[in-house]
Amino acid sequence: MFALLTGLLWLAIRTTLGLVLITVGSLSAGFGHPWWGLATAALGALIYREHCSRTPYARCLRCKGTGHHPRRRTRACRPCRGKGVRMRWGRRVMNAYRRATYTAPEAPAARPARPLTPGTYADTDRH
Repeated sequence: MFALLTGLLWLAIRTTLGLVLITVGSLSAGFGHPWWGLATAALGALIYREHCSRTPYARCLRCKGTGHHPRRRTRACRPCRGKGVRMRWGRRVMNAYRRATYTAPEAPAARPARPLTPGTYADTDRH
């Protein structure tokens, strides 16, 4: 039990409130409270969705936001490619869903071309 509480405390410090609520909800569902677990996990998912839409980028965990390789300062960090930030996984899911369900609007019908009148460039020889 102590290890579980320690792990939850570490998760709460390391991640966002939404992910903590999702984890607590799934654990409470496993301990015999399925409806409370479902409600808590759903609330956590809504909070995390809002968090991902407001701040889609988070500080890189490997380089801690510096953009440099942790041991070799001359190389760029691989996960963030030297930017110091990474896209949250929830935002990646939102973008993938949006790309999969997006339908482009219909293009408007093209206007008919104007007929050429005599004396235009198409009728004359330009040499």
